[in-house]
Amino acid sequence: MDRSKVIMVLLVVNILAVLYIGYRTNGAIHSNDNKTGMEIRGLQQQVQLLESQIVNGIKRELTAQSDKVERLDYALTEADLVQKKAKVRLQVALKEMSSSAVISVSMRHDGQVEPLEAVLDHQGGMQYGTELELSLEHNYELTVWEQSDAGQKQLNVEMRRLPLFDDVYRNRVDNGSTGTGISDERLNADFSFLLKDLGIPGTELEKALIRIKKGGAVYDEIDVTQQATPRSGQYGEIEDHYKVARASGQIDNSVTLEQFARDNGFDPDQHVPSDKASAGETSPYVQYSLLYTIDFAKDYPELKLTRKSAGQLSFEWVLRFKDGYEHLN
Repeated sequence: MDRSKVIMVLLVVNILAVLYIGYRTNGAIHSNDNKTGMEIRGLQQQVQLLESQIVNGIKRELTAQSDKVERLDYALTEADLVQKKAKVRLQVALKEMSSSAVISVSMRHDGQVEPLEAVLDHQGGMQYGTELELSLEHNYELTVWEQSDAGQKQLNVEMRRLPLFDDVYRNRVDNGSTGTGISDERLNADFSFLLKDLGIPGTELEKALIRIKKGGAVYDEIDVTQQATPRSGQYGEIEDHYKVARASGQIDNSVTLEQFARDNGFDPDQHVPSDKASAGETSPYVQYSLLYTIDFAKDYPELKLTRKSAGQLSFEWVLRFKDGYEHLN
């Protein structure tokens, strides 16, 4: 090979080497740029989050300082569930007020044009209160006012709520959850829920029903009231473990909640809450659970149910109370 060819080969090799090194260097630079960019964006997000937390914290502190209402409590002293009215004892604790001022409240519900107004009685110190007759069919928004020689002033910065309808009706049943398990022989449907003890005669659970639906229409309705028994708080923990076990495939879907509880050394029938709450427990809710089983060999022979065809069935749980309120889940 003559000298010129050797030089040409070396030049080509050098060019290829330079191109390769340049490509690698450019890639490294882009990689570092991307990494740096990601770090910068992450830092910016942290700064924005911190800024938002600081601003919100300042707003909350300023609101708390401006709000002269320390606490607002209410309790039902009487309830007429037929007329859906109640006598409500309202108590307001103030942080500060003008000397010899008159304290009053105004409240309204959605759609109400003129607010209901009432003067509060002085109950000692910074405590004021009164008794009102209100409809149970509404939630109310409440404003506290101070009337003095200097004029009228609103004492609460944020609107205070008096959620009568939610407390008596909407939240009477809470945390309802349903599930089904199908095996080759049967289908198990279960329903668990928290039931609020309102302490008002007439709000007790009267009937529990399960509606079996096929094609979107009700096929059958069964009374399962006798199965509606209270459970202890520990039963709720067992239920959480049961749901995780089913979702992760640790147990077959045909295993019922009660079977799972017993297999784990927990007897649902023996664990019911006592009449007296444990120390520190103030929740008015009691855990309940219901179970209904369809045996393919015995139940609904006209449907000729199998593990596959039973999937066409759906369930609706109905809770009826003595005052006529009905909860669907």
